[in-house]
Amino acid sequence: MKNIKNPKDVFYISVITLALIVAIVLCVKYTRDMAGRQTAGSSAPSLAPKEEKVLVTMNVETIEDGLENMGVLVTQEYYFTQVETYTKEKKILNFINSESGFTYSYDGKVTAGIDFGKITVTKDEETKTLKVEIPYSELQSTDIDRDSFQIYSEKESLWNSLNMEDYNMSMAEFEETAERKAIDSGILERSNEQAKELIRNFITNMPGTEEYTIEFEQRSNPYES
Repeated sequence: MKNIKNPKDVFYISVITLALIVAIVLCVKYTRDMAGRQTAGSSAPSLAPKEEKVLVTMNVETIEDGLENMGVLVTQEYYFTQVETYTKEKKILNFINSESGFTYSYDGKVTAGIDFGKITVTKDEETKTLKVEIPYSELQSTDIDRDSFQIYSEKESLWNSLNMEDYNMSMAEFEETAERKAIDSGILERSNEQAKELIRNFITNMPGTEEYTIEFEQRSNPYES
C-alpha cells in the first residue's frame, strides 16, 4: 500500500473514520433502547378498560310533572237506557185537578275520572316507599242522546198542555237521574281503581323506581255529605 502523504487525503480519511465511529455508536444505542422498551412493555401490567357506573336518581318532581301533563283523564264510562214518567199537575178553579204527562225512554253516558294535576308524590328513602296521594274520582260529563228519546204513551189535558219549556226542565232531571244511577252503580270506585293502575304503570316505567314500593292514599269522596 502506498504511503498517504497528501494532506487532503489524510483529512478525508479522518472524516470518514469519525463518521463510521459515530454511526456505530448510534446503532448500538438504538439497539439497547429498543430492547429496553420491549422488556418494559412485556413486564408492565395491562390496564383493563375502566367501567363507568351510571347512577340513576329517582326524582319525585319528575313523576309529578309527568302525571300533571296527563291532565284530567276519564277512566270509567257508564252507559244506560232509562225509562221514566214525566207528570205535570195543575189545579183548575182551585179544586179541579188536571194532569198531563208521558212515559219516555232515553239513552246516555256518564263519565268519571280524576285530575292528574292534583296528584302528589312523596318519597321515603328509609322504607323505599313512594306515597301517591290522589283525589277522589269525580263525574266529568253526562251526555243524553236526544236522538234516542222515545215517548211510549202520552196524556195531555186540555187545560194543562205540555210545551218545550216543560221538556227542557225534564232534560235537566234526566241528567240528574243518570248521574245518581251512575254513582249508585259504583262508577267512582271503578274509576279510582283504574286511575291507580294507570299511575302505577306510569311510575314503574320510570328509571330508578324499581326498588320502591308504591302506596296510594285516596282523598275524601266529594259526593258524600
